[in-house]
Amino acid sequence: MKIKTNVDIPTVDDIIKLLEKCACRIGRHELLSDIFACSAICISNRVDKAHFKEREDMYLRIIRKYDEPDRMLIADAFAMIYILLASQIEHGFNDYLGELYMKSDTQNAKAGQFFTPYHASKTCAEMTIDGALVKEHAENNKILILHEPACGSGGMIIAAADILHNRYHFNYARNLFVECGDIDARCVHMTYLQLSLAGIPAVVYQRDALSMQTWARWETPAYIMQYLRFRNIGGDKIGAADRGVG
Repeated sequence: MKIKTNVDIPTVDDIIKLLEKCACRIGRHELLSDIFACSAICISNRVDKAHFKEREDMYLRIIRKYDEPDRMLIADAFAMIYILLASQIEHGFNDYLGELYMKSDTQNAKAGQFFTPYHASKTCAEMTIDGALVKEHAENNKILILHEPACGSGGMIIAAADILHNRYHFNYARNLFVECGDIDARCVHMTYLQLSLAGIPAVVYQRDALSMQTWARWETPAYIMQYLRFRNIGGDKIGAADRGVG
């Protein structure tokens, strides 16, 4: 049964038009980073009580920079991002936040920060995903593990979920676990948002992939809600006692 909705799905261009209305003195680069951070915190603080206090404090530090109209703009931007990303199964997967980031001219060109176009990410996923392996995991209810040490906006992971769902009809919300990270906090927030709202069980780290120095760990709702299933997977395992599970 397909549930139809009358909600209009916003586009990346719609979000950009909204950002152009911001009258604050904050530059677009910082504004977009703050929108990603606040949006990620809004999702995390609904499910991840272990990090609630520090992330709530972070949210308050960010939002206090803005006056009331611009706070409402940030809330409206989050609402549009939420609707867009949560509708991907029905309306099509894409690296929407990577596209938003690049179209907003906020990328860090000096650091060589350019996100892979989604069609290229999808081609890579098509070429590298082993159909026989996927079938074996699906038939035996086993967890397929995906690692991405430099995730950027999460586009490669979204492309893998796209192929798993649409080509192999694989239940990625139950049988896929993603461990990924990036040194850039903005990228961590973008990836966390995209994976959370696509329903992908994942742990997203802010870390240096070479030294493995880690500053933050973000767990998607699909991971937390199935914690007992995924707790023994991944390079940074958390014991049951740490999660409050007996």
